[in-house]
Amino acid sequence: MTPSLRSRDGEAERRFVETLRARYEQAGFSFQAEPDADQLPDFLEGYRPDAIARKPGENVAIDVRRGPGPSEPPLPAVRRLFEGHPDWRLHVAFMASDPLKAFPIPRADPAEIRVQEAEVRALHAAGHRRPAFVLAWALLEAALRATRDGADRAHSPGTVVQALAMNGLVDPETERDLRALVPLRNRIVHGDLAVDPSDHDIALVLAAVRAVLSEEAVHP
Repeated sequence: MTPSLRSRDGEAERRFVETLRARYEQAGFSFQAEPDADQLPDFLEGYRPDAIARKPGENVAIDVRRGPGPSEPPLPAVRRLFEGHPDWRLHVAFMASDPLKAFPIPRADPAEIRVQEAEVRALHAAGHRRPAFVLAWALLEAALRATRDGADRAHSPGTVVQALAMNGLVDPETERDLRALVPLRNRIVHGDLAVDPSDHDIALVLAAVRAVLSEEAVHP
């Protein structure tokens, strides 16, 4: 399999990897960027992650990518390498297309996301559908970030939906329904006062939030 290490915009990638190093070392991991083949387990079959992080009982292979669009090697093929190896997991870290515009966002606790879901329901019950809909989308991105493979960077709504689908956190029907709501969300956020989400639209986004939080991929 083609190694994942890529030469594009190497300085930006190195800066991004250093932010990952700080986060993992703070969590008690040792961190190695651009690991050599002899530092990797045999089951990776030639795939070379951009970094690895280790601590007793937990090993992480880190694959840095520009975004959740098509790239080499394909993520599904990479993920299959880790099947049957519970002591290793894959962390796909997405870089912003413009690293200078990227800003870190801390992971939200799933319990806090659930608390704020109640706020969305209260807004909705009071007839404030537009703010309820926008906050529901914010919770969906927070839920993505709470997963093991979630990146600590802001994403566009379309990127959030694509990342959820690629990581198997929502089913194809939900992906399709959410993607259809992205233009509505954008119009509301950017000041189109002539559009209004339906009750079903809000319920759909909240259902996706609950689906993501129910996955084993979410941190405890």
